[in-house]
Amino acid sequence: MRFLRFVAIGLLIAVIPEARAQYYISTDIGGHFAPAVTFDNNSNDRSSVCDEYINPLFASVPGCTDPARGTGDGYKADFEQASGMTATIALGRQLRGRFIGELEYVYHHSGYNQVADIGAGIGVHQDKLTQEIFVAREVLGDVTAHNLMLNVYATFSRSTSDWVPYLGAGVGGSRVSTYYASTWYRNPNVDAIRTGEGLPNAEEVRTNLAGTMSNGNSDLTDNVLAWQAFAGLDFMVSDEITLGVRIRRMDFGELRSDDLVWDPLRSHVPNVRRDGSEPVNAFLGTDDFQSYSVGMVMRYHF
Repeated sequence: MRFLRFVAIGLLIAVIPEARAQYYISTDIGGHFAPAVTFDNNSNDRSSVCDEYINPLFASVPGCTDPARGTGDGYKADFEQASGMTATIALGRQLRGRFIGELEYVYHHSGYNQVADIGAGIGVHQDKLTQEIFVAREVLGDVTAHNLMLNVYATFSRSTSDWVPYLGAGVGGSRVSTYYASTWYRNPNVDAIRTGEGLPNAEEVRTNLAGTMSNGNSDLTDNVLAWQAFAGLDFMVSDEITLGVRIRRMDFGELRSDDLVWDPLRSHVPNVRRDGSEPVNAFLGTDDFQSYSVGMVMRYHF
């Protein structure tokens, strides 16, 4: 990853020994609040009446053989806020004057672990939700991020004071991972399904759809750009040790994936053609994952 090469170069710059340079190692552990997040989802699936397994006469339905699939379609899954823990370890050094450079590893775990009901969509997804779907649910597991951050901060203390306030920011690379699942159940009551209305074989379409299920599971992982801003207050216990508190905001960027496959898809293989020519998969994108944390910090200077 090219970005991590720049981070590594920054590390070398930060830790090359110099005369009278002051270094420290630190650790930080605390809790955080993670805001609500929305998954903006789409797929290259077609309308259910274009599925050959459901409608053998699909070729006679306008649009079912259109080469563009998924255009103008989609749906959203809204997950509520979560809490979690943040733990760090860092190596830092005095730069010039009041400025300090720091290379920091941040472990971040947010306990979303939620189920979201899908109530509305766009295009063919909206048609499915209103005409045939009995229950549509998305699952978001816990979100874990491993971050390597290059930070710079400025201290604001008097030489006679043991209290050291500071402000800083950092940028780095993050590896974010979570579990995501999608389950859509069709109404088991044939008479409650409206999909296929107006088609000559409407009864066949409704019968083939009734009680079917689409289910997908995926372990999502993405490498993203991360940044943070923080403020803290340290107390100098001795010349070597400081204890303090730090508050921070972290932003991990958008998580994206096209690896989610519904298998089964409407209770058959994940394809809308019996010859296997049109496999179906989903495209997932999110808001930025964020967190606001408070942690206790201990530094050892050497």
